[in-house]
Amino acid sequence: MQLQADPTENKEEVWKMFDQISSTYDTVNRAMTGGLDIIWRKNVARLVPQHKKIDLLDLATGTGDQIISILQVNQNVQSAVGIDMSQQMLNVGIKKMESQSFKDKVSLHKASALDIPYPNESFDCVTMSFGIRNVTSPSRCLQEIFRVLKPFGKVIILESSMPSNTVLRSMHLLYLRKLLPKIGGFLSRKRSAYVYLNKTIESFPYGKEFCNLLEINKFSNSKMHPQLFGAVTIYEAEKIQEYID
Repeated sequence: MQLQADPTENKEEVWKMFDQISSTYDTVNRAMTGGLDIIWRKNVARLVPQHKKIDLLDLATGTGDQIISILQVNQNVQSAVGIDMSQQMLNVGIKKMESQSFKDKVSLHKASALDIPYPNESFDCVTMSFGIRNVTSPSRCLQEIFRVLKPFGKVIILESSMPSNTVLRSMHLLYLRKLLPKIGGFLSRKRSAYVYLNKTIESFPYGKEFCNLLEINKFSNSKMHPQLFGAVTIYEAEKIQEYID
């Protein structure tokens, strides 16, 4: 199918790109990370509070892998909502949920992380995996997360980053620029999607810079947990301040 425009040129339309690669998305993820993305999502799941009943929101939920990882290890999640702008990704996720024992706890909907369709202070925990670098305004996204979190709620964000070690960083950049587009393009038949992925990873703030972004947007106690020598990082922070509309 010939596309009228390349959605990777405009972040406001990047969800169209995910529609196009939805059928191969999970397979490509496993191939590009050697299956490590499963471990990273499980590490996110372990950071979700387990001492009380949890209402969970997962942003940029895609095919639902992060929700599945969390509900497999956390019995205290009483409800889990996933939102994403790609309906085709959600359709894959809905089918995956049908085989899960916790399917009645989960609902997936098309919605934007920049305009979350839920009232203030609705959720105990908000997660977002490999999604915040794709939004047009990360700060706006964080403000929306802050708004829908209950007092003392927690945000956990899994995102691509860069190793601090110079040699490892150079090797990682080589992988992103040369190998990743070839692997992703071969498996998905949509090479431009994985060229876009490379560009967003290189340009997005990471490490202390992203922790600063969390704190600028009112979050407290920000922490970072580098994975694979810093090629990926898990960030967590808390909502301590009161939300004022």
